[in-house]
Amino acid sequence: MMFEILIGNDQHTVEVEKTDKGYKILIDNEESIIADAFFLKDDLLSIISNNKSYLVNLKNESRNYTVDLNGETFKLEVYEEGSTRRVKREKAGAQGKQTLKAPMPGKVVKLLVKEGDEVEAGDGLIIIEAMKMENELKASVKGVVKEINAEEGKTVNAGEPIIVIE
Repeated sequence: MMFEILIGNDQHTVEVEKTDKGYKILIDNEESIIADAFFLKDDLLSIISNNKSYLVNLKNESRNYTVDLNGETFKLEVYEEGSTRRVKREKAGAQGKQTLKAPMPGKVVKLLVKEGDEVEAGDGLIIIEAMKMENELKASVKGVVKEINAEEGKTVNAGEPIIVIE
């Protein structure tokens, strides 16, 4: 099965295939093997991968998921393959104000803009590392960077406003 997942403005392609050893998952073409995965309750998933056990709390509303893993919370939008591209194209022409909030707790790896920079919808703004994955957050509107509330090397909390574009 193929999915596209949005975490904030960051898009990932995910392919899931059941094998005799569990599940094979490709995230942006990087392989990860899950030896076992099963639900303990409707909203509690147990995953064993690389000899490590993980408990994942899932809350689902339509295509929106809230995932709690190892004390970190992530907001995901899950689409069938191809549909997020349409969503991104619709957003690409948008103009107005955006307050970019951290979609998950993590460390700021790199600021890609500075105050006063002009940006287009889809331009990268900041790279945040969470769970050993780097996530590039992008502008959803065309405008000027008015405020940056993050520093490279510092951590941000989920929901924290980090960049304002007007």
